[in-house]
Amino acid sequence: MTGRMLFFPWGWGGGAAYTGRCLALAAELAAAGAEVAFADCGIPAMVREAGFPVLDSGPGAPRPPARHPTPPYLPFADVERVFTVAAAFHRIERVRRRLAADARLIEEFRPTAVVVDMYPTAALAARAAGVPVVSLADADFVTPRANGWMPWSTVAPRDLLPHPAGLPVWDEVSRELGLGPVARTEHLLWGDVTLVSSDPGLEPLDGPPHRGALHYVGPMYWNPAGAAPEPPRTDRPRVYVTIGSGGNMARRALQNVLDACAERPWTVYVSSGFAFQGGLVVPDNVVVAGFTGLDAPLAWADVVVSHGGSATVLAALLHGKPSVVMPFMSEQELNGRQLAEATGAGVLLRTSATLPHGRLAFTDRTSGPADGPYVPADDIRRGVEDVLADPGYTERAAAWGARLRARRESADLVGLARSAVAPAAGVRR
Repeated sequence: MTGRMLFFPWGWGGGAAYTGRCLALAAELAAAGAEVAFADCGIPAMVREAGFPVLDSGPGAPRPPARHPTPPYLPFADVERVFTVAAAFHRIERVRRRLAADARLIEEFRPTAVVVDMYPTAALAARAAGVPVVSLADADFVTPRANGWMPWSTVAPRDLLPHPAGLPVWDEVSRELGLGPVARTEHLLWGDVTLVSSDPGLEPLDGPPHRGALHYVGPMYWNPAGAAPEPPRTDRPRVYVTIGSGGNMARRALQNVLDACAERPWTVYVSSGFAFQGGLVVPDNVVVAGFTGLDAPLAWADVVVSHGGSATVLAALLHGKPSVVMPFMSEQELNGRQLAEATGAGVLLRTSATLPHGRLAFTDRTSGPADGPYVPADDIRRGVEDVLADPGYTERAAAWGARLRARRESADLVGLARSAVAPAAGVRR
């Protein structure tokens, strides 16, 4: 495939999954002959390590912060709340500044297509310039149902995170660009082609596509070229721990995991992500690495302890490995409910319930109603023990792994990206 592809991965408080999905597609497009570049959003360090150029948005453009401190649990009920709370995109001048920066990058790079991963301003800027959009998405990014990230909630999204409404801003700027009204924030993330990194049996979407064609393509994620150290050789049960790339990870939460693994007859390999902080008590049976990638440790592991990020849980299923999920936000809890518990391929250690006036109540899997900010070590230990003791978890994960491998192997990512460009030929202004 010849052409020029410009990528915009989400980065406001997000982990590595957004940038990783973009890198997975970028690698295939580059191998097919496309010229690839990334905007300076997402995690630029990952992009540079992968060998792709990062374009400067210029002065005054709102950018994701280097670190994004977060509370122990974020109750985002839908993407509108994410855009509003994480990026302050309820402020119309801020949205206009980011739109202008994205439009400038598009004008300067002159892409054949723009690729977004949960990045609404670039999608609008591309459409205004007549450039086709390829959208990489979790199913809950584009779902038509209410409370798409938190469908068990019984209150309105603003009851949980009472920032100002963002939808009126998106509607106004869309009309200003001549693109018409915006009825739902999720509609911003539909591309001319939308690629969902999953399987419809795991994460079904009801209703017709809002825009363009939608394709389930199986798990998309990126492995760094030099992940070290390698997982240790051992004859004991192997536990891989990854609770995020750093943005949502607290030292106390990771210490609870380490405490859960102490003095157990396991060998434990920990990905500490990009934002690892020292001062942890590391048991003798634990090896702490940096940003490990996923394939090597998942091939090694017997069980995966994670935060429930979509890339991690789907990759674990792809490798046929059961999950123990300890979520730090609503979408991660949703992944634990759908991809671990509902499939029988893992356990979810903490669930939330919404109460009147936007309050939350948490329940831990073993110890019951929770009053601490993080899942305690005893619950983590019990979750790992239960999964290791029951081979049914691994059998069910392996069955889903076969299905996900078949879907991923049959997906022609380059051809699907090309299909977004072909109908738009001659449309660009």
